[in-house]
Amino acid sequence: MKAKAGFVLRNVVDEYILMPTGDMIGEFNGTVLLNDVSAFVWENLQNPVSREDLLTAILEEFEVEKAVASADLDALLTTLKEYGVIEDD
Repeated sequence: MKAKAGFVLRNVVDEYILMPTGDMIGEFNGTVLLNDVSAFVWENLQNPVSREDLLTAILEEFEVEKAVASADLDALLTTLKEYGVIEDD
């Protein structure tokens, strides 16, 4: 999976905001607020990556139990797919 083109991540006053750009502005009405881990995942989605590789990267970067990270990652990926900002590669 990978991030869809037409979105940019910005850090504004210590908050991560995923914003549409170009043609996506008309298709995607709004922005998405991300926490530190979600922003980290988004950055890793700039290139095609598997769920397993994302989970490994999270576990290496953050102090979190594998079961918690796995469940949270699945929830995030589901939400990002529902928003239409990531696609299967």
